[in-house]
Amino acid sequence: MKKSIGVLMLAFVLLLTVSVGTFAVLPGYEDYKTQYKIADYTIEFLEYYGARGTATFAINNDPDLTNDEVIEEVLKGCWTMNETYIYQITHVNGIPIEQTKWAKYGGVIQHVGGNYEFSDDPQEQVLEQKEVTVFINGKQIIFPDQKPIIIRGRTMVPMRAIFEHVDIQAEVKWNDTERTVIATDRSGKTIVFRIDDENYRVQEKGKESEFKSTDVAPIIENGRTLLPLRALSESLDFKVDWIDKERKVEITENEGKNRRLLSPERWQKYLKKGGNAK
Repeated sequence: MKKSIGVLMLAFVLLLTVSVGTFAVLPGYEDYKTQYKIADYTIEFLEYYGARGTATFAINNDPDLTNDEVIEEVLKGCWTMNETYIYQITHVNGIPIEQTKWAKYGGVIQHVGGNYEFSDDPQEQVLEQKEVTVFINGKQIIFPDQKPIIIRGRTMVPMRAIFEHVDIQAEVKWNDTERTVIATDRSGKTIVFRIDDENYRVQEKGKESEFKSTDVAPIIENGRTLLPLRALSESLDFKVDWIDKERKVEITENEGKNRRLLSPERWQKYLKKGGNAK
């Protein structure tokens, strides 16, 4: 009996095979569209606690679009769909994106709600328009290498450019073992950040330490320590304003603060004496 059932099943499979060969498509699957991989792309993403990782995803074909059109839509979606965990697209088919025809989708993604428009001209440097400028008491800060970036709506800046500015004058120390930044201003107020830790500590003379937190942890980018600008500025008694249309940050000292600053010349000499700021 079992042998008879086996023979019948074999006969059914053979009949099905012949039918597929004859009609090319199984009944009920006439609208099925075969998909296959046409490319892949790699992204750098941010964990909720600030750490980074990378992942590579396949891009499948779409019978209604050319392969280039499909790739274009996927890469553009990383910028315009406001998936805030995506930090940047790094590679397409294993090649750095800056070296491909998709170079305009390179750079750090600055999520603003999906209102980016990309030019069809590959020579146009669309990302240059998105650079963030920072001013302290009306003076623009020059960032010689690492520029400010925006992560999940928070402006991250190289710490030394802000802390050691002549209008702030905070002495910065970097503890490589603990991966902490310790900055003390002229009043003796100290602020301590730790890389990849959203919690930080503020200490004033004669007072207990105050623990605070920010929703984006400090990171290291291109060898520079980046800190959340609003958290570090407000902890040192400065007011921070964001001018969205100009992509500009204005930092001004709060009224009533009377910090004793060195002259610009003396401050520069003081910095040149040493310090181990990273």
